[in-house]
Amino acid sequence: MPIDATGLPVAPGGPSAAGTVLRAAVYIDGFNLYHAIADLGAPHLKWVNLRALSERIIRKGERLERVVWCTAVNTKNTQKMLRWRAYKKAQESVGVAVLVGHFTEEPRRCHQGHDYFHPTEKEGDVNLAISVISDGHLNVYDVAYVVTADSDQVATAKMVMDRLPEKQFISVAPPGRSHSKEIITNSDDTRVIRRETLENCLFDGPTIIKGGELIAARPPLYAPPEGWQPAAI
Repeated sequence: MPIDATGLPVAPGGPSAAGTVLRAAVYIDGFNLYHAIADLGAPHLKWVNLRALSERIIRKGERLERVVWCTAVNTKNTQKMLRWRAYKKAQESVGVAVLVGHFTEEPRRCHQGHDYFHPTEKEGDVNLAISVISDGHLNVYDVAYVVTADSDQVATAKMVMDRLPEKQFISVAPPGRSHSKEIITNSDDTRVIRRETLENCLFDGPTIIKGGELIAARPPLYAPPEGWQPAAI
């Protein structure tokens, strides 16, 4: 659904002079990135530190101001919920802003004609779009990096181009995914997340401890294979 920009003011700020350090913010479509990583067939890569990854995504010389992870949890799957909770705590420990949506069960019919309910994630796209636009108007960033291959965010890219002309919108493709053609038409630049980048941005060790307190423990499913080492980049 297109976002109506009628009556919204143009955002203030943005880069003011040559040599100014650009402020970057990274907005992550959590499920788009999760499924891209899952398709790599390497579960340990799901234990990625999104702040460290964002530092690799932004361009040299920019300053990372904010990382936003848009996600949701299916509370009816206990094991997935517990892994998600650990991962959420890990992200929050490094300053990632977590916006949580919800799941609904939508009626579906299988090929054999049987009816069933399918869990469907909600709010993620909206949370991402609102965050990019709101932070732009609040002058949080000069450059917004949006990690998704979902063409639903084309309205967000158009909004930044039309209503936030001093801001840059950069499309970031998850690993193994192509950019949305509709989004890059309205983007200032593109970036790609590569597998070797993910490998070098995992949280260190099986636990995250701050001030002597255990913050999060890596789920056993996300443990790297014995003897594994990240690829050189």
